[in-house]
Amino acid sequence: MRRFLLFSIALMAFISVSAQDAYNEAIRMARAVADDTSRTLEERKVATFKKDALYYLGYQSYKLAPDSSAAMLDHQALALFQYINLYTGRLAMAGKKERAEIIELFKNISLAHPKFKDKNKEYVLAYITNEGYITKFSLDTDWVAAYNDIKRRMTQR
Repeated sequence: MRRFLLFSIALMAFISVSAQDAYNEAIRMARAVADDTSRTLEERKVATFKKDALYYLGYQSYKLAPDSSAAMLDHQALALFQYINLYTGRLAMAGKKERAEIIELFKNISLAHPKFKDKNKEYVLAYITNEGYITKFSLDTDWVAAYNDIKRRMTQR
């Protein structure tokens, strides 16, 4: 139920904007939470990851294909929010042993679906190697593929 609620909230936020503005709205939302000192530190760290992942996605897309479609960025942004909402929802409901398994599963799925095959591993893996973040994901992730993969795996459990 909690997972459905988190998914619904993220989906409603994106439905209220036009299709070409979803990526920009996702950045705005992530930045707003990251900068909001009334939020918990964990919420702000998760939002910081979202913001960094979205900026990375936009930069890489523009660098590799300056005329890349806004729709692609919109789909990636929505999938990123869905992926992280599913992740944080699962973590919130998990016991201590399950928590480590969930972190590892989501991390590995992120790594298994690179979007740009970026060779700068130090940069794209910065959140995985930083112990201060629960978002242990690669910045170089195809969020649509990763979200579809985790959804499939969660229904098999």
